[in-house]
Amino acid sequence: MKRIIPIFLIIFSACTSNQQTWVQELESKNPLKDSTNYISVYFRFETIINDYEVSGILYPEYSEQYGWCEYENGVRLFFNSRKTGKEYIWTDWDESCSCFKNIFMSKNVYNIVHSEGFNGFMSGDTYIFVYDTTTAEYAQNPLLPYAEYQFYDADFDGEDELILGYYGGGPHGCTCYEIYDITDSALLLKSPVDEEDYFSIDVSTEFDHAKRIITNSIYYDGAYAWGKNVYRADENGDLHRLYYASFVSDFEHNIVSADTTFYH
Repeated sequence: MKRIIPIFLIIFSACTSNQQTWVQELESKNPLKDSTNYISVYFRFETIINDYEVSGILYPEYSEQYGWCEYENGVRLFFNSRKTGKEYIWTDWDESCSCFKNIFMSKNVYNIVHSEGFNGFMSGDTYIFVYDTTTAEYAQNPLLPYAEYQFYDADFDGEDELILGYYGGGPHGCTCYEIYDITDSALLLKSPVDEEDYFSIDVSTEFDHAKRIITNSIYYDGAYAWGKNVYRADENGDLHRLYYASFVSDFEHNIVSADTTFYH
């Protein structure tokens, strides 16, 4: 039996017929709806951002030791453009192992698991997710730390990219983000063309639109040891790693040592 569950910061406002319509649409797109290994929880965002209606299927993780996971779960996200009619799908499903990578980290899911009276998920549960526009007080950029997705011109090409947020997945528990180009047919993960390491941005990332520069800061030991990776976007929006710099300071923050590696 399907449940529609109102909880703290989760709002249900659609009438029953509308609810049945969008849930039925998600069920028809769910390749795991009859799976005995996963349960399927359906959700949608009431807020329309950049002309996209967003809905999804959550495949929540559960363990006997820790209970329901509030951070890392499987998911399928559907981005439907009202303007073009195109639908884009994002998922962390890994075909090589027929399993999820379990990297969907959502403030809404966190709120559900930690809400008063939460007794677990059941397959067929339905939620309306809040689109949280809270900003971070000390952020170096305008990205929204509690939003699962947003749009921002992160490569300075004049067009907004899709930014997926991982709540609590960055350094020191901050939100980190991945950048996706929205092409005619797919979402393409953006990373520097000359760097093989995993690339993400976070609350400390700085965007210099005039110089087309992205600066990622890295903190190793509080205020006493840190570094930064600096990237430049070319005219096509492709990112190139310029240099890496590391610093160590004494108690008064006087530089004791500094080292820089240039790539271009």
